[in-house]
Amino acid sequence: MRRLGAALALALLAGCASSGPWFREAGPPPPAEARALADWPWQEIWTGIVFQGRKIGFARLALRPAAVQGRWEIESESALRLRFLGVDKRVSLRALDEVHDDLTLQRFRYEYYLDGSRLHVEGERAGDVLVVRTESAGVRGEQRLRLREPAVPASALALLPARRGLRVGETARATVFVGESQSLADAELRALAYERSPLFEGAALRVATTLLGLESETWYDAKAQPLLETALHGTMISSLEDAARARAYLVEASLNKDESLLAFSLLRSAPVPAPRRAAALRIALEGVPHALAVPDAPGQRCARDGTRLECRIDRRAPADAGEAHQAARYLRPSLAAPSNERRFIELAQSVAGDAAGAPAKIERLLAWIDANIAKEAVDAFSATDVLRERRAECQGHAYLFAALARALALPTRVVNGLVYVAEHGGFLYHTWNDVWIEGAGWQPVDATLGQPLADATHVALAVGESPAELAPLAAMVGRARVVALGDIGHW
Repeated sequence: MRRLGAALALALLAGCASSGPWFREAGPPPPAEARALADWPWQEIWTGIVFQGRKIGFARLALRPAAVQGRWEIESESALRLRFLGVDKRVSLRALDEVHDDLTLQRFRYEYYLDGSRLHVEGERAGDVLVVRTESAGVRGEQRLRLREPAVPASALALLPARRGLRVGETARATVFVGESQSLADAELRALAYERSPLFEGAALRVATTLLGLESETWYDAKAQPLLETALHGTMISSLEDAARARAYLVEASLNKDESLLAFSLLRSAPVPAPRRAAALRIALEGVPHALAVPDAPGQRCARDGTRLECRIDRRAPADAGEAHQAARYLRPSLAAPSNERRFIELAQSVAGDAAGAPAKIERLLAWIDANIAKEAVDAFSATDVLRERRAECQGHAYLFAALARALALPTRVVNGLVYVAEHGGFLYHTWNDVWIEGAGWQPVDATLGQPLADATHVALAVGESPAELAPLAAMVGRARVVALGDIGHW
């Protein structure tokens, strides 16, 4: 479940359920000894996944000897299906990790599917470097991640407590390769208690796992099987099932017509009148993770006190004309916005035509996107997916705008945060762009809403277009809330 949640735009993994009245101490735990993979007590397990009381997916994990003697293969697959803004959302993963007996990674191959878009990730360890190759819609990339120590794959986290013989009160740490974000991260596993529960048979070791600032809790039985796992403050639960029952989610999910994801991610607030004309606003949020380094944004200044963040957004204030030396980096092509590809260069030049100056080019790009890309709650890995499907949610619109704007030599970055949505009575997570305009500085542009100057209900929380850059923001989902809103001004 940890891996599948990350694939869901890193937006569904957060929180840690406390044990509460459902769990009680089971007495002294049996002696824990590190298990070798050759003596592993199971070969395959299936789990069903429930979100807000409804079955939405399954996961499978299998362990077997690899072709190379002394190595092992961890094969995993998982799938989610749920509804968001009236659209069926589907996320799936198929992964194969080749590891040594200590679970350290040697090579890997992953296939992610997100609402029909595909991302392929593969690579191998070469000495103290992890070589990572990606491909999505024909766009290829490669990076080399320096290893401080051998890394384990995310799939191995489920095996790590038993492999290391983790005992109550002990902590295990590992460097983890996270395929969803193509990054290395520190993981911490804490053995908290030995417990019984009416939710499973027998006694189990409760282990809390922290990765990328996201937390989950898992209960392992004597056979090292994960009987139960909770995340998202207990709203997402996976439990051990037989294969037939786990796969039955397909029928159940097709009947799931509620908007549980929307309700979970919405930050309700006092109403903002005429939000698309808002020029100024003050907002205070509670539950903002310490790891989230909120950037300075155009017309936005924030101050924080612990997990409380207070921001003042004023679009009438003069733009900051500094940082010119940093703008050039946002001309570079990327997997999400491959602006160096001929299709984007030719399209951008055709759309811009004889437009002179950045503002005129921005207006024409927004008009073309509005006329040609449908606004649907469909995720995409890149601007290439959006151009092919001719539909996308806000992140896809921002990727496409970035690719076209960069192709016109306009430095453009992807911004993630919150925006007020009147029909839902609060703030939703949203993605837009900042464009560097010579002599004026950064200007917020929203391709989804067609705004050449995004309104003041846009609260910027993170800049970046890769899953690794968004991970700290993901920890806010389901946790943050609006505690104050005021000083609203209009154009």
